[in-house]
Amino acid sequence: MSFLPAISLLALLMMLPVLLSLRQTAVAGVQSFCLGCALSAVAIASVMVADIVSAFFPVMLGYAALISASLFILLGFRGLLALSAPAFLFPALALTAGIVGLVVSLNGYSSFGGRLLIAGGLASALLLVAGLAALDRWPKARRVCRAVIIISAAIGCAALVYALSPLHQASASHTAVAFEFALAAMRVAFLPLLFLAVIFTVQGRVIAGLKTTIARDGLTGALSRAALIEAGERIFATCLARERPLAFLLLDLDYFKQINDHYGHACGDIALKHFAETVSAFLDGRGAFGRIGGEEFGLILPDHTEEQATTLAEAICRTVRETPVARVHQRIRLTVSIGIAAAVPGDAIADVMIRADLALYDSKADGRDRCTIARQRQIDSSARALAAAAAQLRQSDRPDPEKAAPRHGTRRRA
Repeated sequence: MSFLPAISLLALLMMLPVLLSLRQTAVAGVQSFCLGCALSAVAIASVMVADIVSAFFPVMLGYAALISASLFILLGFRGLLALSAPAFLFPALALTAGIVGLVVSLNGYSSFGGRLLIAGGLASALLLVAGLAALDRWPKARRVCRAVIIISAAIGCAALVYALSPLHQASASHTAVAFEFALAAMRVAFLPLLFLAVIFTVQGRVIAGLKTTIARDGLTGALSRAALIEAGERIFATCLARERPLAFLLLDLDYFKQINDHYGHACGDIALKHFAETVSAFLDGRGAFGRIGGEEFGLILPDHTEEQATTLAEAICRTVRETPVARVHQRIRLTVSIGIAAAVPGDAIADVMIRADLALYDSKADGRDRCTIARQRQIDSSARALAAAAAQLRQSDRPDPEKAAPRHGTRRRA
């Protein structure tokens, strides 16, 4: 077998520390892949020793390690793919792959079965890599990708047992160059490709998890301010380019300071979380909903005219009003004030947010628990200063909810 398995062995020894470093992640199956990689290295080393000294024990050790590696690889895929298949299925697949590879190798070098198995092994390597690459990118094809990955891994392991077998190496029969090249490719590339694809998949999931964590507000689960603005810019540009309507809603929980003062900050956190969950459940995926800061939330509504956004805002006010926070001995009634602004050609996302902010201030000034539609105005430095002043006034002007008797409704133009 010359030096070809040594290339694969070196690649596995380089990948093993990377896999070990990924054990602390929340991605399932990494521990099994670590064991599979280590056992694969042991199997290749044993086969190399057996080829040099022509001893029986290294041969059997190599077979045992390779079948065990196949088992842990399949178990790793079970965790990575979140499969609910019975546990006994994977030892059976690994044992079957080992037996098939061994039986084919006993039939002689470059037999028809050997050629077929090597061709299947190379095809399975490509399908396995493609399946892992498509797994998280195309959720609709996930079931097909899972089946392709498991079947490809089993076929590849059987082909690898045949390719690394020292039992057929004594044959001197003439073989085609294409088969020799395919056999060499199987010996060198299959295991490194498999574990490299696994590493990329695990790292991709870790990065996606970090992005999700960063994009979500830790308390409420809504989008963070940065993620909301990023989503808003993308949605905004798409809607304006296609001449589709877009509206922005700025929501502010009424009397939140009094909730914190009267019930404590822990209850205030519960109220914020309850409010965000209530609005998110009502929206059911419509628009991008995020926490801007404190008790202020933003909602970007693509394909919504001013009238449609107003109808939705009124429904949000009603839903929040009718869904109080449940505590052990009492229920805390929540209300929300909303400013509504529709985008017009030439707007930037900041312009729409400023108009919604001014409309929100008018909702507060007009009695709270209502929504107000912003009038169209040129957003200049004075308007920005007015929006900032309105935000400060909302923070300072917090009457007692027990003394206030808010009226709810819609103010048509701020």
